[in-house]
Amino acid sequence: MDPAPIPEVETERLLLRGPAPGDVEALANLVGDPDFLRYLPRRNLTPLERALRTINNIVQTWERRPLSDIAWVIARKVDGQVIGWSGAGPSAATGEVELVYSLGKPYWRQGFATEAARAVARYGFENRAWDPIVAAIIPGNSASQRVLEHLGFVYEKDVNYYEMTGDTTMEMDSPIVPYFVLRRQRFAPGDGLYRVKDAAE
Repeated sequence: MDPAPIPEVETERLLLRGPAPGDVEALANLVGDPDFLRYLPRRNLTPLERALRTINNIVQTWERRPLSDIAWVIARKVDGQVIGWSGAGPSAATGEVELVYSLGKPYWRQGFATEAARAVARYGFENRAWDPIVAAIIPGNSASQRVLEHLGFVYEKDVNYYEMTGDTTMEMDSPIVPYFVLRRQRFAPGDGLYRVKDAAE
């Protein structure tokens, strides 16, 4: 697979980057964990198929929609370990810019999700005319709600996730989910390391 021209974002502990050899296997190991999938919409895919779908979506994001959507594999800087993926972009159904992030269970409760999501939101606000960015979570995912609140997201209402995304390929016990909004003036980028390496460099 030829790499797409994807910029890299470096934070204190993480590197948000384009796909690399070995990422499919690493992501397949993460999505093979039932606890990892507990707070994600279900898809009729094997772990390998889901990992391939994720990698292809990241590549296609930058190839087909480089001025609207953003997406990255998330890796730890200390050892290069792939720990998940994240991104944001406008929904075809509503035009709302949704933030998404998924981290493997071994990397929960260490601040990685907040660090990655903050970097994605900052890149979006600084490089796109987005305002607001929204997020929706599976009910009961209190850890993800705390991530959103740390970034300045505010709960606004419950929404039908099928209608919000226009995605009919997933399954959920109930499509009614809490919906959070982050407006540009509420976003605090923080003082941690944040560095973007452009794809052309």
